[in-house]
Amino acid sequence: MCRLLAYAAPSETTVSEVIGEANAEAFQQMTSVHNDGWGTAWLASGPGEELPEVESARVSTPGQADPMLTAALESVPSYSRLVHLRLATDRLKRTKVNTHPFVANGIAFAHNGSIIPVERFEELLSEEELRAVSGTTDSELYFSYVRKQIREGGGTVAEGVVRAVQRLRRTFPNASLNAVVLTDAELIVIHANSTAHVTDDDFRSYGIDPALLPDDHDENYYKLAMLQRPDGTTAFSSTGINLAGWSRVPDDTITRIDLDTLELAQRKIFGIRETASRRGHAALNDSTIDELARHRQLRAS
Repeated sequence: MCRLLAYAAPSETTVSEVIGEANAEAFQQMTSVHNDGWGTAWLASGPGEELPEVESARVSTPGQADPMLTAALESVPSYSRLVHLRLATDRLKRTKVNTHPFVANGIAFAHNGSIIPVERFEELLSEEELRAVSGTTDSELYFSYVRKQIREGGGTVAEGVVRAVQRLRRTFPNASLNAVVLTDAELIVIHANSTAHVTDDDFRSYGIDPALLPDDHDENYYKLAMLQRPDGTTAFSSTGINLAGWSRVPDDTITRIDLDTLELAQRKIFGIRETASRRGHAALNDSTIDELARHRQLRAS
């Protein structure tokens, strides 16, 4: 139950420059609900370094008035960045070690969803792999399993990600496996949530009044949208900001952007039987994105 945002660009830029100042501010204000910490990963080069590497920062306190989050969104440029706002499944787990993104082996990973029962990961990971997990979240176990598939598959990061998601869907058929993966070479966006649902009762269970939720925190909660600019800049976002002019990310797909060429490749992850059919009004598509934007403008006026 989190918010995700990521972009890739041909030159160093900021979140605010990519999605607009108002949207960057709206994204930060969502920490009034997603208030169990925030984190970011980005590409940066140190003094004398020719090639950028993945850097990260994680904070376990709310980001609404955090100048570090404001700087990450508005004033620290990068070729690629992901940002994660956390709404913890268990509020007792608000710690830095449980805050996304998780980083290992040059890979940053942030997840939006809940994977239960978490005990099933004991069947998927070895004792050594389980001991290497620092925190107590399902998301870090997910990341461990992704790395396992990358190692054992002997292929690319993207191929390992696809294998991991396909196999996790069989074990956790109703989970949202939405995630963003960032390396020094690629940005990967996993949109795998067609079988997952969020209701007002879910938010009430966290002590949150549904009437106070940001926009689009409803049946579209796990949907992702994509913004593409003529220069190759591409951004991805969860709902909750103004998505006018964006397009939907197709259900149950993986999108990979080569950070060197900005070439975008997109493929389906599952077969038809593994992808739930949604009623039309419950699916975030291009027309509903525009409709949500119009509703937002009417409310503002």
